[in-house]
Amino acid sequence: MKRKVILLLSYILVFGCLALVGCGEQYEPVSESEVTPGVIETNPEPTVEESSSYKGDYEVIDGETAEYLCYNYQDRSMYIAGLKVFEEFGTTNEGGVSIRTDENALTFGITKATGSVTGTLDGPFVFFKMDLVTNEIIDKKFKPAPNYAELGMEEFLEHSEEVIELTNERMVEIGAYFKELIMEIEQN
Repeated sequence: MKRKVILLLSYILVFGCLALVGCGEQYEPVSESEVTPGVIETNPEPTVEESSSYKGDYEVIDGETAEYLCYNYQDRSMYIAGLKVFEEFGTTNEGGVSIRTDENALTFGITKATGSVTGTLDGPFVFFKMDLVTNEIIDKKFKPAPNYAELGMEEFLEHSEEVIELTNERMVEIGAYFKELIMEIEQN
């Protein structure tokens, strides 16, 4: 009997305090325009306090430069699929360009599609880093396509261990092209 009275008094005390103090959060209705069921916003725009000069990504579909190009203003990087302007990479390729502000350099990396071992794009890979002031090539890597013969992928044999090697002059030409393109995008 004593336990029932203590339990009853505890409930009265807790609910009485809640009624007097109230809840800290208040109900705020959400308008239908703010939330769409089933949609997850992966890149919401920052608030005014976070950034007063926020720009969304710059995208081009089936442009002169590439089939698809997307430039991210915040991290100064560009995703490229289907690069058209440089023939040594074919028409099916994927890669990226970025401006490394801390190093004052531009990096370029692209894979020319010659087949698929993993279900993704496989082929020769080209990477280089160029100084933005002197246009000097700081670093470069040329990786071959997979050995399709070893993998038993006869449909891609002609591209087995294919390598794309570029001269420094050609890398500077490609780097200068993307340096100018990024400057043009950022000015708009």
